[in-house]
Amino acid sequence: MSEKNISGRGWAWGLTLVIVVFVLFFVGFAVWTFQSDVELVYDNYYEKDVVFEQQIRRVERTEALPVKPIIRYFRNVEKIELVFPSALGHLDPRGEVMLFRPSDLNLDRTFSLDLGADTLQTLLVPALKRGLWRVKLSWSNDDLEYYLEEPIMVQ
Repeated sequence: MSEKNISGRGWAWGLTLVIVVFVLFFVGFAVWTFQSDVELVYDNYYEKDVVFEQQIRRVERTEALPVKPIIRYFRNVEKIELVFPSALGHLDPRGEVMLFRPSDLNLDRTFSLDLGADTLQTLLVPALKRGLWRVKLSWSNDDLEYYLEEPIMVQ
């Protein structure tokens, strides 16, 4: 009879140990997840969501254009060129160009739109981190707003 009690206690201790390890694992996991920094794409994501309808109108207006601005990335000289074709008819657009890094908001860069006489703007972008970037071009002309987004891959 004493052998049965000893083997029964071994199972009880083993089961207790498994439960304790299980609980400690999940408590440790919960502590770790609450301490890790969660980056949202934008700090003020709620305000961005509120004006989403206006953004949809900008994109629709841009899609309706007969000719769109051209965004080109030259990796050998580390520059981005923005070309506004003269057929577009936007002679003096005002706006900004944002280099958006989806994986790290701290790497984002913003430039003001400043076209030369040849409707061309060159952005020097040395040492861009490798990976996916999005060039977000937003401009206005004749009180109408437009938006164009193009992905570029930096290698």
